Amino acid sequence: MVFDSLDTWFEKGFRIRKQRPVTIYGDKIRSGNGRRYVPVNGVKFSSGAKAKNIRAIVKRAPEVLVKITGHSSGRNTVRHHLDYISRNGAVDLENERGEIIQGRGGVSGLLDELKAAQIPNDSKRREFLHVLFSMPAGTPEQEFKKSLREFCQEEFATRQYVMALHRDTDHMHAHVCVSTRDMARANEPRLSPRKADLFRWRLGFADKLRENGIDAAASERRHRFQYRRAENPVVRQIRADNPDSPVYNARRAERLAEARIKRTKANPEGVFIGPPPRIPNVYKNLAAEIEAALASNRRPENPAQHAIEKNIQRARQGWETLAAAMEKHGDGLANEVRALLRTADRPVTSHTQELFDKAQAHRELGKGQGGEVELN
Repeated sequence: MVFDSLDTWFEKGFRIRKQRPVTIYGDKIRSGNGRRYVPVNGVKFSSGAKAKNIRAIVKRAPEVLVKITGHSSGRNTVRHHLDYISRNGAVDLENERGEIIQGRGGVSGLLDELKAAQIPNDSKRREFLHVLFSMPAGTPEQEFKKSLREFCQEEFATRQYVMALHRDTDHMHAHVCVSTRDMARANEPRLSPRKADLFRWRLGFADKLRENGIDAAASERRHRFQYRRAENPVVRQIRADNPDSPVYNARRAERLAEARIKRTKANPEGVFIGPPPRIPNVYKNLAAEIEAALASNRRPENPAQHAIEKNIQRARQGWETLAAAMEKHGDGLANEVRALLRTADRPVTSHTQELFDKAQAHRELGKGQGGEVELN
């Protein structure tokens, strides 16, 4: 196969920053003049997983999302997270043994298990990590859950965890709450994933999805010649709670309103209403910046322009090497690689520059009548 000699090309050819993954290591063993660690667990990749992933990227398969959303430092704080991912007992949890935990009573029993495992109420260290796994809308639910179960059983084989599948959003996603402690070896390093580990998790989860019949890919934005970062989730949520926003989430607002009514009935004096709908400060500052640029008739600069162009050149070289190898072996996928390469020729603009161009065009169309800058 054309990828056989390029098995590690995807990572070595694309990763700009060389990072050493911080993974889970086993007992020390004697080797040569010193000691070294050997990994005792971790997600197991299928045969030719990297080649399959490259093909999935070229074919523009849906990208998997694996993200650490927070952590808990003891039973007191993990209780709140378990209530959240179980929707206060309405959503079933599944633990590392495959057991189903149902209702508030099941969550209480889980907390008792953690107490028996000597997890403190409060700790100065991270006792649990909150990990989010997500795929776009339309992903088959059962295959998604099976893939996640297989991934967790391998990657978190020696750790306690629970997983919960949520169906209250358009996209398929699940939450995993995993212990940083190793159940088998008390002196093991705690689970502390870095960027390289998260990328490996994405590769592993995408591989499990493909093995279960779901087309999925895992790549960095630079691999796809996309350099615009996603909106900050906190900012996105603030906008989603604002009825005047184009990304207003009516279903979430309805669910929060029902929960608020229940809490009000249970404790009328202790209910936290929360802030009123508002525009994020970052958007207010962005509007002021664009207004100032329009007043001076000077297009804002992109501070990341040089770094982006450098990354484009490196990624282009990697894809060119792969396309040439495919063409040599008569692989028809080479045409799709060439199509992907053509997307590298698109102009690189920042969000601020794009909004400035739109506002300027709008003002010119309106013969200079102006108006407020619209941020979408």
